[in-house]
Amino acid sequence: MNKINKLLAVLTVAVMLISTIPTIAFAASGDYITRGEVVNMLLTAADDYNTGVKKSDIIKGRGDGKLDEDSYVTRAEALVMLSRAFGKLPIPTGDNARSAYPYISFTDLPDWSTTEIENILQSGIIAGTSETTLSPDDKVTYEQMKFFISRIYALEGTNLKDDFYATINKKFLDSSVIQEGYSGTSNFMDLGIKASNDVAVIIREIAKGDAKTEGEKNIAALYNNIIDVAARNKEGIKPIQKYLDAIDSSKDLKELMNVRKDIYKDLDTSLLIGFGVMVDSKDSNQYILGFSGMSPALGKNGYDGRVPAQKTAYMNYLTDNLKLIGKDAAEAENEAKLIWNAEKEIAANSLSRQEMGDVDKIYNIFTLADIQKIFPNVDMTDIFNQTGFELKEKIIVPDVNATRKVAELFDEKHLDTLKAILRFEIASSFGVTFNEEFKNVNDKLQQEYIGVSGALSTEDTAAQYVQSLLSDYLGEAYVSRHFSKEAKTEAEQLVKDIISTYKNRIKNLTWMSESTKVKAIKKLDTMKLKIGYPDKWDDDLANTKLLTAKEGGSFFNNLIAIQKAYHKLSIQNQKNGVDKTRWAMNPYTVNACYSHVDNSIQFPAAILQKPFFDVNAKYEENLGGIGYVIAHEITHAFDNNGAKFDENGNATDWWTKEDYAKFQELCKKVVDLYDGRESAPGIVCNGELTLSENIADLGSAACITEIESKQSNPDYKTLYESMAKVWSSSYTRAMKQYLQQNDLHSPDKLRGSLVLQNFEPFYDAFGITENDGMWLAPEKRVTIW
Repeated sequence: MNKINKLLAVLTVAVMLISTIPTIAFAASGDYITRGEVVNMLLTAADDYNTGVKKSDIIKGRGDGKLDEDSYVTRAEALVMLSRAFGKLPIPTGDNARSAYPYISFTDLPDWSTTEIENILQSGIIAGTSETTLSPDDKVTYEQMKFFISRIYALEGTNLKDDFYATINKKFLDSSVIQEGYSGTSNFMDLGIKASNDVAVIIREIAKGDAKTEGEKNIAALYNNIIDVAARNKEGIKPIQKYLDAIDSSKDLKELMNVRKDIYKDLDTSLLIGFGVMVDSKDSNQYILGFSGMSPALGKNGYDGRVPAQKTAYMNYLTDNLKLIGKDAAEAENEAKLIWNAEKEIAANSLSRQEMGDVDKIYNIFTLADIQKIFPNVDMTDIFNQTGFELKEKIIVPDVNATRKVAELFDEKHLDTLKAILRFEIASSFGVTFNEEFKNVNDKLQQEYIGVSGALSTEDTAAQYVQSLLSDYLGEAYVSRHFSKEAKTEAEQLVKDIISTYKNRIKNLTWMSESTKVKAIKKLDTMKLKIGYPDKWDDDLANTKLLTAKEGGSFFNNLIAIQKAYHKLSIQNQKNGVDKTRWAMNPYTVNACYSHVDNSIQFPAAILQKPFFDVNAKYEENLGGIGYVIAHEITHAFDNNGAKFDENGNATDWWTKEDYAKFQELCKKVVDLYDGRESAPGIVCNGELTLSENIADLGSAACITEIESKQSNPDYKTLYESMAKVWSSSYTRAMKQYLQQNDLHSPDKLRGSLVLQNFEPFYDAFGITENDGMWLAPEKRVTIW
């Protein structure tokens, strides 16, 4: 899908990741554990929660006086001992309640265990499936026992030495409330909602008032089009009916591709397969052609069936969309299955999200003739000529295997599958511009797939669409009301101070040679800083007039006008080259980013405010807040993906062979550090998927820890508490399951907890020892930058 189609896909709010539970260091993992070893673990782990607990309180034998301490413990025995050691556990509330396993009443518990295991069941830390089948013969590993104990630390949240994140953020976590229509709450998300609401006020003022400028007139026209639900309901799917009819009547692949051609010509929408332009990673001043096919909506891992409810939710979404465009229930269900099976096959052959950031894996040069060979039954020259782009010898195909799998669908055998996919793509691309039932289907998907409660109002949804589509006009208005030049100046200075410290850290690296250090520092010296808002405002839609209802305008045809404008801009960009002064984010976006291809960091105005940045806060609070975010983005210049780009934004090998080998070894240690860490009971972090973001977090923490060390009276406690608080968050369990498979960031709890465990001042500041849950053995700690 093109840029606009992606904006109009199911409306979800970008979020930073969820909390995770620390693994505690009692024994080597992977082996079964004996009763005696469990007792020793629990005596240490539970002492601060059940003062005075003794061995005899935990293990009582089988009534014959024999304890059999050398025998392997069963799950039932382990959970009983866990209950005895910690005593009465609190009923989960807030985030713990959302993270918990659903309560299950077991029928196969041994009689002697039922009362004490009920204490564990009500806590939500165990499930009744593969993890805890309570058969006397089922044994428990060290790793499982550590998970059980860690989950209790998180549930209690009263001892920062055992669970720093849960204790520091206990008030927030226990009292957290998720707003209707959203999947979670966090500093990032809540501030994002505030910024969105601030912009919505501007939009509504313009829509109700006397719009003066052309930009304001466009805002008023589009917003009023969207909220005119009666008109949209009356119009229904008429604007795409002729394409749906043509799909139905297509008797072979050639006829179906002619329908696709008509859709592209009329709607400027590239469905099934398509060409576009992207910044050339090896010559970042120029654009290069790119080609790709349909991509699986659920990502690479979303089709593995590990969360059956999510498959059901997506199948319902497919079916509902198909019914809304005219298919009866049986036809819709059958076509949904065809789409699911096709997407599943493509997903299995796709690169992971982490791999899609690796220039070595995605910079695959093809010619048009090469692509034609992959798609022998499609006239690729005809498809390309329709785009208006200038044909060049080089075309990037980012995911070759996925593209080849897509190509297998383009034959007469798969005609019904292609017709189903084309119907769904046009429905999902434009459904939100039609009758309200499409919005209801989107809301239902979010409720069933990621656990959202309720839905955004039509007015709120309309404001978010306008913000996405007409950001050029709204960014300037937002900045004039909610940001100052003084704040921009302060933030710029803080960034420069962090970069200066970062340079010193690189100079002092022991694993990197001097020749590579020179090039790394050059990359820092030339890094572009985009703080607050751009020096020059874009006006991409200057020549595009959106029509009011009286002028014959609608949400649908105004969207098409915007798409056509951006297509013309893409054609012009190919000729003009890359403008590296342009911003990737709107000023009202609560986020930050680093761009490999222009070696720049960007911090929009909206994130440069409380709770991240407060001119009245202590220095350490800002350093642990926005300072953490700034240093994180700087480190992306040197993560496993950014390290492959030079100071000019070009993919170039600027490392010595020996240095890069050492860097790869350190990356592997980062993967091992994070892999398997729980984000909620039974939900674990993928160390490979999250590698680039974890490198950035560790580099950030190292940098701001050093900055604090230079203060006359370092206040590490405030610094580290601020770092934990900035990532406070709570999401539905379903959302956590989704993020586990798709998000490149580690869960928030790791970002505000595990990261800190790699730095000695953290242990010194809070008196953490090897007997505490937050202890990480020195040989497992990792720093790279």
